[in-house]
Amino acid sequence: MVKANFKQMAKKILTCGSATALTLSLLAPAAPVAIAAEEAQSNTVTEKVKLDPSYQQAPFDGWGTALVWFANITGGWPDEVKNQLADALYGKDGLNFNIARYNIGGGDSPETTPYMRLGGAVPGYWNRPAEFGPPNGNTAGWTEPKNWWDPKNPDHWNWSADANQQWWLKAAKSRGADTFEAFSNSAPYFMTQSGYVSGNWDANKDNLKPDQYTNFASYLTGVVDHLQQETGIKFKTLSPVNEPNTNYWGAKGRQEGSHWAPASQAKMINEVKTQLTEKGLNTVVSAMDETNPSKFRSNWDAYNTETRNNIGQLNVHTYGTGERNGARDIAKGAGKKLWMSEVDLSVGGQNHEDIKPGIAISERIQADIQQLEPEAWVLWQAVEDEVNMRPEHENGNWGLIQVDFAAKDFSNFKIYKNKKYYAVGNYSKFIRPGDQFINTNNQNTLAAIDAKDDSVVVVYTNSTAEQKVVNLDLSGFETINGTASATPYVTSATDNLQKKEDIKVKDEKLAAVVPAQSITTFVVSGVSGVNKDAGFLNNHDKYKISNLNSGKVLDITQDGKIVQKSYDRDKASQQWSLQKVTNGYSSKELYKIVDTNSGKVIGVENGSAVEQTYQNTVSQKWMLSTSGNQQYTFINAANGQLLEVGGASTKEDAGVDVWSANAGKNQSWKIDKSGIVEIEPANVVVTKKKIAPELPQEITAIYGDGIKVQKAVQWEPIVPDQYDRETFFTVKGTVEGTNIPAVANVTVSKVESVEPIKVKTVPGKAPELPEFVPAKLKIGTEGNVRVNWETIDPSKYETLAKFTVKGSIPYSPVKLTANVQVTKPALQNIALNLPGSDQEFPKATASFTGQYDKAENVNDGEISSIRWTNWDPNSWRSEDWVAIDFGSEDTISTLDLHFYDDGGGTRPPASLQLEYWDGTEWKAIDGTQLDVNAKKDLTVNFAPVTTSKVRVVMKAMPNTCIAISEIEVFGKGDVTKAEPSIGDDATLESILIDGKPLKDFQPDQFTYDVKEKASNSPVVTAVTNDLFASYQVSEVEDAAVITVKSEDGLRTETYTVKFR
Repeated sequence: MVKANFKQMAKKILTCGSATALTLSLLAPAAPVAIAAEEAQSNTVTEKVKLDPSYQQAPFDGWGTALVWFANITGGWPDEVKNQLADALYGKDGLNFNIARYNIGGGDSPETTPYMRLGGAVPGYWNRPAEFGPPNGNTAGWTEPKNWWDPKNPDHWNWSADANQQWWLKAAKSRGADTFEAFSNSAPYFMTQSGYVSGNWDANKDNLKPDQYTNFASYLTGVVDHLQQETGIKFKTLSPVNEPNTNYWGAKGRQEGSHWAPASQAKMINEVKTQLTEKGLNTVVSAMDETNPSKFRSNWDAYNTETRNNIGQLNVHTYGTGERNGARDIAKGAGKKLWMSEVDLSVGGQNHEDIKPGIAISERIQADIQQLEPEAWVLWQAVEDEVNMRPEHENGNWGLIQVDFAAKDFSNFKIYKNKKYYAVGNYSKFIRPGDQFINTNNQNTLAAIDAKDDSVVVVYTNSTAEQKVVNLDLSGFETINGTASATPYVTSATDNLQKKEDIKVKDEKLAAVVPAQSITTFVVSGVSGVNKDAGFLNNHDKYKISNLNSGKVLDITQDGKIVQKSYDRDKASQQWSLQKVTNGYSSKELYKIVDTNSGKVIGVENGSAVEQTYQNTVSQKWMLSTSGNQQYTFINAANGQLLEVGGASTKEDAGVDVWSANAGKNQSWKIDKSGIVEIEPANVVVTKKKIAPELPQEITAIYGDGIKVQKAVQWEPIVPDQYDRETFFTVKGTVEGTNIPAVANVTVSKVESVEPIKVKTVPGKAPELPEFVPAKLKIGTEGNVRVNWETIDPSKYETLAKFTVKGSIPYSPVKLTANVQVTKPALQNIALNLPGSDQEFPKATASFTGQYDKAENVNDGEISSIRWTNWDPNSWRSEDWVAIDFGSEDTISTLDLHFYDDGGGTRPPASLQLEYWDGTEWKAIDGTQLDVNAKKDLTVNFAPVTTSKVRVVMKAMPNTCIAISEIEVFGKGDVTKAEPSIGDDATLESILIDGKPLKDFQPDQFTYDVKEKASNSPVVTAVTNDLFASYQVSEVEDAAVITVKSEDGLRTETYTVKFR
């Protein structure tokens, strides 16, 4: 028998803390398996998620889809087939959608040869009498009369048109749908300039004839009026324009569409509003269904007050995802409902079982609802043409269901539900109309409360390749019943909304392991109310308010102007209180921003933010918006404008004002608790009785932003009889600037033993040996004891080496050793230039930058939706580059790219090539020409290159723009800031048998025969070449097997010692 002692010659210093045991449930493809918390946490990434029900979005209208092409096709199919589809989308056992967007078709002329995709030619409701058509159908020399259509003439309407889409309207209503919107993609052909409903010959120009606004409004409102009377279906909204300010819509394209300049949009919105009122319809105008939030904002900014007032609901699409917060704040500032009214995405080639599209649509839902705060989330069209999605055609995963649009034989008809179908079900089946989304501190988590049912639904998306431990903190709820529990539903590569075993809530927390690449819905019962003291913001705390663009904080000048200044953690004028002046918990509550020093508040005068005595005026009240991460915008209640640093200035004392929402970082603020929020206790060990303890003159104070600062402390007097024996006692102290008491925990005890420690450094840098080390005390506990180290000869750490340093403990005979390893320095990210640093280099530049983005976003240290793109609204750019100029030469060998991918029009590049600057020209770096394959994160390693600049040259995927969130370039960097590298050595220095070195041992020899009987139980230990590598010894058939793992965990070596 071999005794496998796990014992290294040097052990790492560890800070010991308390461990809390949690019971975890594993959500696996099979039935859940309970696993120990300790095991899960040692092998699995843990994500802590806090729910905050004090920030509740408006009651949700629901989920749905546009009917449009698929309804135009399938509404005429056999009842059995189309009812299966309707059940899958609107049935309670299906996705339980409750919203349907009905497309009022324009319709090309009867003489137009069909050119659209299957289903794209949605019939119009006009009827052209024969007198206005070609005589006897002969178009030779014939021209259609102008302005023949008269909306007041019943013969000019065809109310039997579009029966297929109407079937879907009724099918949705019969299954419980309660919210209907009518929308238009194009006016009828005879109102257009090109004569086609697909757009103008110049896609950048309007297609509606200038004299047809009234007629087109009559057409749309007439259809809504008729359908409501004939079907009993009430349209809450009518959207007259769709993705208007784009160049998507050109004549003879494969679908209906029309460009509208902002002024044209406004004219159409006003005309439709007028006619809805004249017809006595309760339907309101929704607008403008723009393709992305940034274009939405551009359109809105061009509208005058009349047009804005005529819009009852704001609609936006998220085919581009930047500036969502701008659209959110426009809607909240204007007091209008906002819908995310259309989106879909296709990730990868057609594959109904691929989980990646499911993950992508889940991430889109989460981000849209967190950042937009929409009151509805609606798909483009839930059913797609399966044949058109095949590899030989579009090769995509559009839609939730795919069927053959050209099916003739329905006897063996196939309905394909892809993973997106089930992923959407993780939301739509459990978060229902009337529920309210709440705030969380996690971008992978979406949560909604059902106040009627005392429950919260939490959807967590794990896009990683590894399982995760998710700890949900429910302490934000006022009441958590003793029987509170969660039922999980999982969609993954192997599960489709699979129900798992219930999980109990314990100690206000829910802990579970979620599978890799999965969407998990937790339906948590038995929680209700709001714990006023557990939200992210409260009335009694003080806060610092930092501008996201400049990094500087709100401050006040002597004459009462609000400015930004560099942070001074102890400056009273930078400490603010957020006092809620309304009584609810909605995301539209109003606050006053109070200077805690003077008691005055921030108000607005002539567009500038100033300090005022509070008089309960509207301009002194602010609505807060957030999507988590402690980042907020402040919307002024008087004018709907946002608090910002004027001109996006980063300068000291730059003025703060209010401006229209523009989604700029200068309008976003990070809110952290200010002042000292915690004093860390001092733990002092006296190693000999009757020796007065040396209490520290400074103690660690923790500020609200997490920064730790050493502060002077005044301790209460200590009397000798407190330390005249081995014992424990505490001493209290005071710290200036806080009422939080300081505490010193004193232990009087001899030292029993101290383990050796190990320390790393780099050549030329003295090792930083600890002032205190953990020791086992004779009193029965452990504590940190002071150490006096011998002086180190600098020659010992000039080059790569290992050596020891001896140390002694005051008043103790116990000695200890520090094992020092001098290792090569780690590479540094030499591209990083943090916002507010005011340093010119490193500097990012690009061949082209989209109008809403910045090149400097790629090296700001933030991997997020804040990015660089090459988006050009006028044309597709096939190739661009982004460069990093270091300002001086360095040797580089690794570059990390973090792309942004919305699964739609903003994607990683198709391929890339790295190039370096040789002083006169750009040259390719060998081996770095790569296909990206839609990877969001990419590491490129290459032979070391010495250069002052590097750039990545990228080719775009077809019809997409390239987006980079962050570029990290790794080189030697500033040697004075060098840190030791993580070891990659997994070899041994020696093997010891019963404490004696193994004869003739060589690190690169892995098998040894030893003349020793295993029955004698020899003790086998080892010494690793790298002090920070680890090993374990196991017994295998009269042999000891030593498995060594490198510090970085990437390499292992196995040594075998056979006994005979």
